[in-house]
Amino acid sequence: MAHDRPRIAVVHPYWTLWEHTAGPTFRADRLALARRVATALGHGFEVAGVADFASAAEAAALAPGFAAAGVDALLVVQTMAAPSAYALALIEALAGVPVVVWALHETGLVDGAFDHGGITTQGATVGAPMLSNILGRRGVPFELLLGRLSDDATLARARDALRLAAVARGIRRARIGRVGVPVDGYLHVDVPDEELRAGTGIEVVRIDPDELVDRYRAVGGARVAALDAEVRAGWTFEDDVDAGESLARSLRAALALEDLVAEHALDAGAFNCHVPQFRFGEPIGIAPCWALGRSTSAGVPWTCTGDILTSVAMLVTKRLGGAAVYHEIEAIDYETGEVVIANSGEHDLAWLAPGERPRLRRNGWFCGKDPHCGVCAVLEPAAGPATLVGFTPHPDARGGFRLVAARGELTQRRFPETGTVNGAFRFRDGPVEAAWARWASAGVNHHSSATPGDLSGDVTAVARHLGIEALIV
Repeated sequence: MAHDRPRIAVVHPYWTLWEHTAGPTFRADRLALARRVATALGHGFEVAGVADFASAAEAAALAPGFAAAGVDALLVVQTMAAPSAYALALIEALAGVPVVVWALHETGLVDGAFDHGGITTQGATVGAPMLSNILGRRGVPFELLLGRLSDDATLARARDALRLAAVARGIRRARIGRVGVPVDGYLHVDVPDEELRAGTGIEVVRIDPDELVDRYRAVGGARVAALDAEVRAGWTFEDDVDAGESLARSLRAALALEDLVAEHALDAGAFNCHVPQFRFGEPIGIAPCWALGRSTSAGVPWTCTGDILTSVAMLVTKRLGGAAVYHEIEAIDYETGEVVIANSGEHDLAWLAPGERPRLRRNGWFCGKDPHCGVCAVLEPAAGPATLVGFTPHPDARGGFRLVAARGELTQRRFPETGTVNGAFRFRDGPVEAAWARWASAGVNHHSSATPGDLSGDVTAVARHLGIEALIV
């Protein structure tokens, strides 16, 4: 699970070769500057340590402590020339920890008296390329910033860069549960566990479907009653959701899934409910779509059909602060360029337009066909910028995988009779025929994660830190 606040380490590479031009307190001044940087970043981060180093050995010696502290990102404050081998020793010892390099100036003022001391003390644009060169040659992902500590805009960029680096670190350490196997024949939603681990660091946790059945049986009546009261207080019932134990079974399934997530410390999940243990048999007998949506809304996104690939896309959008609506592009209005976003019953309350209440219905996709009928959410978003995000392996992609983001907007149109989460999305770049073709040709499958807000830049940064490709369509 992710930390409440990202943990960072702030370091300053130092070189003794030219320190005589800057005065006897120069090293102490540089370390004090690194500490000011850590303070200026504010309360959004937990600083695990601030240090300097003047050799590769000194740098590498810092790694065990930072690793033990569980740092999510390393900020290298580069204000002077320093051999690249110094910082590289630390970065390689902290393999997998994202790196942000800040070429930092205190003032950046230059006048006719600019001398050797000024070149040493204001050498950010000398020192930073020393490091960025070797990181690029070694294939180590990094983010590079230039600016003054006194500049609020630069400081904001540094905070954002570290936030995105920490998101990537959390994804690299994520645990995704696989309950069962994908729908028969769904090759397009699957990837071998070991390939996903090698390419992204994500660990897949295999879970037998019978384990969730056992947890469903074990959920106590008092917990079901408490969740029932919570739902009645916060949701609008649109039809007889109590008929045939529709609501009770859905609530019990949600609590069972909650227990499963806690037991296995999951960050996301892929679940195929179209099997005898769930939809087609007792004691469950429903498609637990509302359970998946409740977990997604709480920060642990789930896909159906065993779609492990879209679970990664949903984890990315959720960790970036957006929604993670598991969906399909159901239809296209060629006159307006809008596409219909809907699904088979999954949801994320972060999709809900501000000031509106979510509605609850019996899930019409399955009523009359399954032994029982579960419930699902019906809700719509506010109009505004939006992003669709997919994830896939691809032989041409860096690291063997790519994140694909489609920029666009959610319009005012709604489709409540889909009976699920719904909305209308319009691609930003080009007519729908061309935009959709680019989207599908990039390698996404028929599911993706939809979120309000333009997250395309953030997705690109996360992909870079993961060492994989990002495509914006």
